Amino acid sequence: MPERIIKRARNFTPNLYFQIPMRTVVKYNVQRGDTLYCTLRRIFDSEGKLLMEVNRELECQIKQRDNRFYVPPELIKELNLIGVEYYEFILHRIKKSGGGEVEIYPNEIMEKEVIRVKEVP
Repeated sequence: MPERIIKRARNFTPNLYFQIPMRTVVKYNVQRGDTLYCTLRRIFDSEGKLLMEVNRELECQIKQRDNRFYVPPELIKELNLIGVEYYEFILHRIKKSGGGEVEIYPNEIMEKEVIRVKEVP
């Protein structure tokens, strides 16, 4: 199983980025130029209330720093997001810039949350 994270966005709309947990960056040697395959599942407000079910598979670029991944700006515009929400991602795999793919935490589920969301089944 992959890694599940809930994070608040960084930067300004529509160029929002999120940070991959440092233990994952180190374990899988995530570097600039890699591509992260993930699912944007849900979006919550700051009190943990569900705002939106998204469930979209994404291909996010890792650029500028080794632990930052950028959600496609078209999706941010389409969903009309302003960046103050909390986003739930499932991180599936990393495509290395030099070739090859690495599955993130195969056969287990890792969870990293920044907030404790009240309704997370």
